[in-house]
Amino acid sequence: MAVVDGFWSYVHADDDAESGRIAQLARDVASQFEMLTGEPIQLFLDWDNLVWGDDWHPKIDQSLSSIAFFIPIISPRFFKSAECRRELNFFARNAEKLGIKELVLPILYVDFPALHDDPQGDDLVALIARFQWMDWTT
Repeated sequence: MAVVDGFWSYVHADDDAESGRIAQLARDVASQFEMLTGEPIQLFLDWDNLVWGDDWHPKIDQSLSSIAFFIPIISPRFFKSAECRRELNFFARNAEKLGIKELVLPILYVDFPALHDDPQGDDLVALIARFQWMDWTT
């Protein structure tokens, strides 16, 4: 039984505004996947996978280098976050080197016009706009 690994990328301020629901959603997705398939899944969630004293940047990069899929929680703040942008770019570049482009699974948590109006103005917004996303805005 192989464990599938993924990465949950989100903005802490969004999670705080949602009283921790975004981080809990990651845990729920993993639990539901295991319940439905009987197969284990590991989602890298910083709150659960980093501990006090960790040199967090290398741990995140190591995870991003070894995961099978990337789930960005899309909000206007996601694209303003230097770290979220770095994580998405890091994963996208690695996946492209492997010839894989379909392993970004966006969740649209808060809608914003740039995603629909002119995603070409920002390379990472344009990247997300290419993918079918799960709409959680309602």
